[in-house]
Amino acid sequence: MDRKFILPLLLVAGLAGCVTPREGPRWEFVGRPLRVQAASGGVSTLFLRPDGTVEARFGENRLAGTWDFRGGNLCYTWPSANNLRECWTHTAPFVPGRTETIRSDRGNVVRVTME
Repeated sequence: MDRKFILPLLLVAGLAGCVTPREGPRWEFVGRPLRVQAASGGVSTLFLRPDGTVEARFGENRLAGTWDFRGGNLCYTWPSANNLRECWTHTAPFVPGRTETIRSDRGNVVRVTME
């Protein structure tokens, strides 16, 4: 994958809120596409699956990783990016069609819309 696509993917991929079975069900995101726009303007779509895997799509490019939800934080790990881990605070359910701005533990800011 071209390096110019990895950073926007990682920035936008750090978003979306969902749940893993470890902390009880909050399934509002699993199976629903999340549109994520990075501060740079790059747009990705995230697909969170109930098995803890996530796929980020940016144009024709795809990035596979894992997600987990602990202590009010939705975290992503991206093996193809040296196992980069980034967490996003998620304290309230997203509302379909409403765009929210969130910041990661790495200081990245994205706008997310659950479709």
